[in-house]
Amino acid sequence: MTYFAQIIANGLHNGALYAVLAYGYALIYMVTRRANVAHGAVFAFAGQMTVLATSFAYNSLIFTFAASLAFGISVAIFLSAIVALVLAHVIIPRFLSQSQNMVIAASLAVAIVLMEGARIGSDTRDYWLPPIWSQQLQLLPVPDAPAITQLQAINLVIMVFMLVAADFVLRRTSAGRNLRAVADDPKAASLCGTNAGAVIRNTVFAGSALATFGGILAVLYFGNMSFGAGLIYGLKVLFIAAAGGFSSPARAAASAFLFGEAEALWDGYFPIAWRELVFFAGLTLLLCLSREGREQAEPAIKS
Repeated sequence: MTYFAQIIANGLHNGALYAVLAYGYALIYMVTRRANVAHGAVFAFAGQMTVLATSFAYNSLIFTFAASLAFGISVAIFLSAIVALVLAHVIIPRFLSQSQNMVIAASLAVAIVLMEGARIGSDTRDYWLPPIWSQQLQLLPVPDAPAITQLQAINLVIMVFMLVAADFVLRRTSAGRNLRAVADDPKAASLCGTNAGAVIRNTVFAGSALATFGGILAVLYFGNMSFGAGLIYGLKVLFIAAAGGFSSPARAAASAFLFGEAEALWDGYFPIAWRELVFFAGLTLLLCLSREGREQAEPAIKS
């Protein structure tokens, strides 16, 4: 039971990362009804730029590590904001009125550009951040209690705050009310005075911002982000959000959190090499059995 409890504790961080990604993805899908394959790529791009810029500042600019890390995070936020603006103001609005496959193809192109740009920028080499704030914190004041690191605790607090703040805005503010109105019927919302185009642009940017900060927190913990991580995370969050229900970002986030815990349990008891195959197969089966998942994920899966 001690080992099991520790695995569950380790899965909290993984589950929270998936929850942040899934919440942002579901927000975007609510107002566009289109699969955004670039969502995971924005997440990975932010992490990769954090590592590259930090390494550049430390090795070339001779900054201290703390200053280098602050520089890396700032560069990652700035570059990811540019990507989010391009998605929100150019890519998605331009193809939104066309077939669903057009948005999927365009966002896939953005994902490939981001992945290849990060690979070329790093000269196809992996850069790593050193472990930071790795001291253990026991979750309960009893012997053999499960523990997490200080960085995991900090990341969890930040990610929970982002999810609670995003859900508060969605449910309790005029901006959230406009978003829900556009999600229900953009034409009717426009007739009632809501600028549907602005709502869509702001929502895409907000969802991408969640992915950006999630990617930065992830790379601070893992130390590295692989070049193909964007596509893998993008596909996972698409399947998870579809299984949880695109119409409710909170439900999609809850499903993603459970998925992260399930991955942690698999890593603790079963061969890691089989994890992706088993989980993608399970998600596919779940979508096939779910009517809502079939209706909403079918265009993306066909592509």
